[in-house]
Amino acid sequence: MIVNKIDTPFRKFLESLKVPSVPRMKGGTIFNPDEINYLVRYSTPLVYEFVQEDETDREFYEKFVKWLHEEMPVYGYVDVYMVVYLRYGQYLSNDEFEYLERNIPECFEKGHVWLYEINYRRRFRLRIQLIRCLKKDFQRVIRKGIHKIDSTTNKL
Repeated sequence: MIVNKIDTPFRKFLESLKVPSVPRMKGGTIFNPDEINYLVRYSTPLVYEFVQEDETDREFYEKFVKWLHEEMPVYGYVDVYMVVYLRYGQYLSNDEFEYLERNIPECFEKGHVWLYEINYRRRFRLRIQLIRCLKKDFQRVIRKGIHKIDSTTNKL
């Protein structure tokens, strides 16, 4: 398994995650602008890419989970996004999903893990992009600014 840390500016990286249009499916970005703003503004990001080398799919997932347990224990509230690039038309099997579901969340104290399966291209190796967003000064309620416009003056 090859592990690469991605150093692209975080906003640019999130905006670059796209799914192309294919028959019977409209493509687009994975994250909408509000999600990108939230993640960039309120978190400390870390992005890694894992590429399958010469191991089987099962061994690849096992090495990935082992790496997470050894290198990525996180304390605090964290949102984790896993973009799993599968072979054309392939999906995670129930066993693979259950394995990941059992072993990944225990690496993170609090938070959610969001998993995206991308299978639109012909590829020979599995690839996972792991996006870890550790929340800075975690807030349960975030104030959104909605301003009233005075109808007589058209000013705020």
